Amino acid sequence: MDVENRLRISGHAETKVIPDRACWTVTVRAEDGDRDAAFRRCAAAREALVERLEAIEKGGVSAGRIAVAEEIEHYFVVNRELRTEVADQLKKTRLPEGVIAQIGESIGEQRRRRRCFSATATLGIDVAVAVSGAVPHLLVAEDVASSSGPRFRISGGEQIADELRARAVENARSRAAGLAAAAGRKLGRALVISDRDEALADLAGAAAAHAPAPVAGGAVRAMRAMSLAAPAGPAGDGSPIVMEIAPEPVELGETMTVVFELVDRD
Repeated sequence: MDVENRLRISGHAETKVIPDRACWTVTVRAEDGDRDAAFRRCAAAREALVERLEAIEKGGVSAGRIAVAEEIEHYFVVNRELRTEVADQLKKTRLPEGVIAQIGESIGEQRRRRRCFSATATLGIDVAVAVSGAVPHLLVAEDVASSSGPRFRISGGEQIADELRARAVENARSRAAGLAAAAGRKLGRALVISDRDEALADLAGAAAAHAPAPVAGGAVRAMRAMSLAAPAGPAGDGSPIVMEIAPEPVELGETMTVVFELVDRD
């Protein structure tokens, strides 16, 4: 079919969705002078933390393997006669006494020794936003070396994207029908349906033509929307502190390009 009998047009659909999952990455760490003891301490800390987190949502935690590393520290062995000799020489300069003392402390032979063995394990947390407020207070435990989050995601994001693509095709057909009628033609079959906006791709590259990831930017805004709620029980009774975690809506959009057949009116 020649190009005069085709109409290429883009349709767009968008919506706002509140993320329903909150995610953290957590590192558990334990130290000991013995390698096996460090491993066992880390394993016990990991197991205890997983048990507490699993009580919030079953299956919401994924635990990585435990890695043990030897930690080394450096120090100086100083000969007293050498330190005295250098200190006497430095006193003849105009350096401040504090600088002279600092230099004197660093004089000598640098050596290394084992400080300890450190065992670390990484946990991934993925729970429903509705119960995620119970997570933060568990991450201030002594054995938790670091944590990052919450980050937010949308479960069923692909299903939402499919619905948006279908709506975008409907939008393209509606627009195309109006243009065809204005030109004294009518729409025939949809010859090509693509999720790539070719006009935009020509300007900014194919990557710019796709919608952004569902949670991009939402996590940052949601952090500002997080506030501390009152303890779940009476003060001082050991009840956990629960955070109010409220992610902001995320804008999702899909653009579809459709090539329609143009036919003459009857």
